[in-house]
Amino acid sequence: MFLKQVTNCLLFLTLICLPHTDAESFRAVEGATVHLPCHSPPDDSVQVSVKWTKNSATSKNICEWTGSSSSNCIPRFTLNRTSFTLSIENVQPSDSGNYSCKTTRLIPPPTFDNISDVTLHVAAHPGLSLQLLNSSNDTCVHLLCSLEGLNPELVNFTWSREGQRLLHTSTSYDMKSELHLCNPDWSDGDKITCHAYYSNGQTQTSIKLASQHASDKAKQLIIICSAAAGLILCTITIIVVLYKCRKREENGSTVFSNKVYENFSFAMSHQNTQSIAKPQTEECIYEN
Repeated sequence: MFLKQVTNCLLFLTLICLPHTDAESFRAVEGATVHLPCHSPPDDSVQVSVKWTKNSATSKNICEWTGSSSSNCIPRFTLNRTSFTLSIENVQPSDSGNYSCKTTRLIPPPTFDNISDVTLHVAAHPGLSLQLLNSSNDTCVHLLCSLEGLNPELVNFTWSREGQRLLHTSTSYDMKSELHLCNPDWSDGDKITCHAYYSNGQTQTSIKLASQHASDKAKQLIIICSAAAGLILCTITIIVVLYKCRKREENGSTVFSNKVYENFSFAMSHQNTQSIAKPQTEECIYEN
């Protein structure tokens, strides 16, 4: 029991005595490459070992180097053996968390440890949407560009038409920008692009413009084509139904005619038989 208390006390004193640097905070967007700094000795002649750890309920080693020719790192993580910087490629939201870099001086003795902490926040890849708002004037357009999936921060928006940058630019903290264009600054079929620049990344999206008159024409054409197709389908259906009904009527009359003819033939043959038989009977009576 006494030995356990002494061990816990020594561990507590070790944690207090180990020098820590203030934790730095870094922000990144999903898919980017980030570089997390680590405290390194100012003297290049000092030989040290480096260990990067992600702090969690089950802390795991990310990278480890003991001064040998190669370092042991998990996939997507690399270690710069000069500055001890930890690089993360294609960073994901699951990479968010607290990281610790521990450097241990091996030569010259005695050993000396230093720990630096870093906090990483990874946001999901932001989505940029561009929509055409309703406008009462057919000669003007009103566009709204919105950036979603990113914590509010300073975003710079720029606009371009057919690859040519427009003079309209805006800086916003509410993650959106609006653009008003009136003739002759735009025409049917123009491609308008919204560009958004934020920390550690940029994105863009485009839309093709069409006047309200052209849109109404397109809608009318779609309605006319749909009505014509429906009329043709109905006509074909009616023709097929009439054809089948007529065919059925023809088959029915033929059968009836055959039945009448058979009955008439049977009746005539029966009468002929009776007429032939009757004279034979009279002849027999006369002879008797």
